[in-house]
Amino acid sequence: MNWLAEYFAQRTSPLTLALWAYPPLLVGPEGPVAPPAYALCYPGVQLTFTPPETVSHGKFRYELPAHYDTAEPLTASTPDALLDEPSLKFFRNVSIYAPSRFNPDFLVTINDVYSFVPAFSSDGSPGFSGSCTGPLGEPNHSSQLKLPWIFQGFLTI
Repeated sequence: MNWLAEYFAQRTSPLTLALWAYPPLLVGPEGPVAPPAYALCYPGVQLTFTPPETVSHGKFRYELPAHYDTAEPLTASTPDALLDEPSLKFFRNVSIYAPSRFNPDFLVTINDVYSFVPAFSSDGSPGFSGSCTGPLGEPNHSSQLKLPWIFQGFLTI
């Protein structure tokens, strides 16, 4: 079940998102090493619903999709979760967009840099995962493999 379809249909607000980001492997002297994950630990951070809107620019009209966003830049102490220093530096904002003419499926974006289509758990829970490559100009460690980032999350109301 894709829980986002239900949440967007009911305009549920706020949603709470727990999210873990796993960077690509590093190659160390002893072989591959998994760098630490970044985490918005359960219960996570709140996302606020924004309805779709139409904007005009000259003769053109564009319909912007409905979306959920972090209300403000994430801070070390969110209402229910504490972020460690590396996670605080990594997570600046998170958005989830409804399907539209711009994207055929739901889309999760992190920091306006990473984006992926969430694949929900087959057991019917609101857990999901996704992957994407980092931006081309992403500063990374010279030994970091060119593999995708892995994201896993959980939505609650």
